[in-house]
Amino acid sequence: MAKSLNILFAASEAFPFAKETGVGDVTSAFALAMRELKHDIRIMIPKYGCISGRKNKIHDINRLKDIPIQIGAGQPELLTTKSASLANSRLKVQIYVATNEKYFESRKGIYHDPVKWTEYPDNLERFIFFSRSVLETCVMLGWYPDIIHCNDWHSALIPAYIKYLYPNKFKKTRTVLTIHNVTSQGEFPISNFKLLGLPDAAKDSFTHKRSLNILKGGMIYANHLTTVSESYLQQLIKDKELTNGLNTLIKQDIDKIKGIRNGIDTTIWNPKTDDSIPQKHENSFSTYKTRNKIALCGSCGLQYKKDVPTIGMITRISEQKGIDVVIDAIEDLMKLDIQLVILGQGDAEMKEQLLKYQQQYSNKMSVVFAFAESLAHLVEAGSDMFLMPSRQEGCGLNMLYSLAYGAVPIVNLTGGLKDIAIPFNKKVDNKTNSFAIKELSPSGIIEAVEQALVVFRDAKSWRRIVENGMSEDYSWRESAVKYSEIYRKILREE
Repeated sequence: MAKSLNILFAASEAFPFAKETGVGDVTSAFALAMRELKHDIRIMIPKYGCISGRKNKIHDINRLKDIPIQIGAGQPELLTTKSASLANSRLKVQIYVATNEKYFESRKGIYHDPVKWTEYPDNLERFIFFSRSVLETCVMLGWYPDIIHCNDWHSALIPAYIKYLYPNKFKKTRTVLTIHNVTSQGEFPISNFKLLGLPDAAKDSFTHKRSLNILKGGMIYANHLTTVSESYLQQLIKDKELTNGLNTLIKQDIDKIKGIRNGIDTTIWNPKTDDSIPQKHENSFSTYKTRNKIALCGSCGLQYKKDVPTIGMITRISEQKGIDVVIDAIEDLMKLDIQLVILGQGDAEMKEQLLKYQQQYSNKMSVVFAFAESLAHLVEAGSDMFLMPSRQEGCGLNMLYSLAYGAVPIVNLTGGLKDIAIPFNKKVDNKTNSFAIKELSPSGIIEAVEQALVVFRDAKSWRRIVENGMSEDYSWRESAVKYSEIYRKILREE
């Protein structure tokens, strides 16, 4: 039996502590899957103001108080690392929580002001602080993991810090950097390089198009890279615009990166055991879907109509997620015999437009601007269809949730969605699980929804599509094994 590994998973989000993107779900589900494989995996996240110390049972660690963290030439900021646990019915994972009043506890948001939805202007300093905190915590504990697994630009400084600031402490530690969203690269004026605390020798690695680019530096210094699906990796290799030119780096060392599909935590996202929905999926799918649909319509101010499909969306309200195209399509969508429920948070101008349409079509459309976990589960369980018109989608966790919950996806075939979707094509077969938006435009969305509506009226065919989706295994089981193999491979390399 292979030796278990010591792993520290450094991320900016972890459900249920703090979540704004799919990274929050990935962090917790991945860690529990690695514990299932007997690895000693621990998580480290910042303690934002939205995280309740009491609710999450966060407690002090005596030797991890008031640790000075240097950012640039200013006075050091003090780090206090606290501890909590992430657990399911079988497993427990320790979470270290980086606490600092200035950068984290005074902010209710993770990356954005939750009211104005503007990025915090000092995000660079905040995540420099976090990255330094990860390594200082290890040093103070005397715990040097086999692997430190970094995620997106928010922890991408860690590999460079190991090389330049801790060359003797982490001699046996290897680093993996997962790219969840390549469009968020941590770009800042190059004059901010001095804040990183790295020598001039590292400057070129963090410079891209005359700007400071944290993701680029992380990609150079990490021992291995991953991204969240095979198709997204192919996009990263080919698409210069999407990657802001960083595809060149990937092509230079193609053996250094692997695409591995994210999974879902089936102890949380499982319609058979989900306590957050009114009706679990027990014997009758019809009873399960009907009762949840009634509850969803009731909570969103819509009238339940058995033969009218409810289309759900859980999304970041942004161009990346195609919400601008949905807005342009709404007037034509509302001519169809459907109901539309949108749950999300994001761009203020788009939210205003959606609110205007909700008022205009209040009997057919509901929007909720929030991160509401229990409502998200109800949207998946109560919707007949799930709309994902994303321009870019690394993995597509919400598609996995929708398939598991019997809400048939209508998707733009981009990134990781390509790896999951088996779209309807003239007739339903034993694999069909979704409908494809063939062109990301208002007319493309309408065409895909109309196609889904035709099949929805054929109960037998619709049920087959639903069953195709619900019968697959979307857990982390296989992907966790693939990550273990990567960890062992880079630990063998000198």
